[in-house]
Amino acid sequence: MNRNARRTRRRGFTMIELILAAVLMALLLAAMGLAMQQIVKSRNAVRGRIEAHLRADAALSILRRDLVSVLRRTDLYYTRVLVEDRSTTLDGSPVDRDDILVFNNRLQATRDIEYNGDGLEFETQYRIEDDDLGSVLLQRRDAMPDAYPRGGGLVMPAAEGIIGMSIEAWDGRVWHTQWDSDRDGLPWALRVTVEATGAPPGESTADHPVATLRTVVPLDRSTMPIDVADSKMAWELMERFGVDSDQEDAFIAAVAAASPPPMERETAGDGSLTGGPGQAGSSGQGGMVIDTPEGQVIISNDGSSATLQGGSGQGGPR
Repeated sequence: MNRNARRTRRRGFTMIELILAAVLMALLLAAMGLAMQQIVKSRNAVRGRIEAHLRADAALSILRRDLVSVLRRTDLYYTRVLVEDRSTTLDGSPVDRDDILVFNNRLQATRDIEYNGDGLEFETQYRIEDDDLGSVLLQRRDAMPDAYPRGGGLVMPAAEGIIGMSIEAWDGRVWHTQWDSDRDGLPWALRVTVEATGAPPGESTADHPVATLRTVVPLDRSTMPIDVADSKMAWELMERFGVDSDQEDAFIAAVAAASPPPMERETAGDGSLTGGPGQAGSSGQGGMVIDTPEGQVIISNDGSSATLQGGSGQGGPR
């Protein structure tokens, strides 16, 4: 063979090719890193939403279980529903943090009997407080209602991550942000709204999702004390007819006696009665009709009598 035969020549990479390969590899790694970052971010966001929803659902379940078992008795001394309207500022935004106190019993059976709630009666109170790890829904439970319903018992965390709680009471017509059964009787229903954050313990809630859940708990109605009902009706009549407050006692006495209230009346041309300033009602052949929370007050045309009829049928909570 000829030693001068053509030999195979080996060729290496040039510097330009190495630089281009490095740039392409860097772009590929950057794209992969960005994609992984988005995946992790989406996973954390979904996890935060799920965590917030689970916390809110757990808080609502605990609250509903105690509220639906409120003691219902005609003697209001042995039952209590107290809703206090409170609020605070969290991360620059206002949030509701209402308190609620109820007398309730346990629905969980302590014996193996179906559909039978046993156990003691309790003072149960819920409120939200903050600590170093974040906000928490606290439950205070005191066995056997006593003369000091707002103290005593054992305080324990019921649900973590609860940043807001709004409780409203339904009187058959409107929702009230404050309620005291000693004055108003038992409400017809309670509407509870809970806000929970998905933030891990110790982290700010500003950068994490928030879940808001709501439930309505129906209650059997116990009417307000008769003297309180008379006072509320008298005040509503005075407000609607523009009567001075110095006639409050006379109005209350008139309502309690089911007699016409002591106020000036004017007679229209057709002989029917007309009210004073602020009148809210209607008049006709049967007299003047005034809607009140307890029913309809009907005043005769000559003003000689007043009668109270049953509820005005305003509908249920919604």
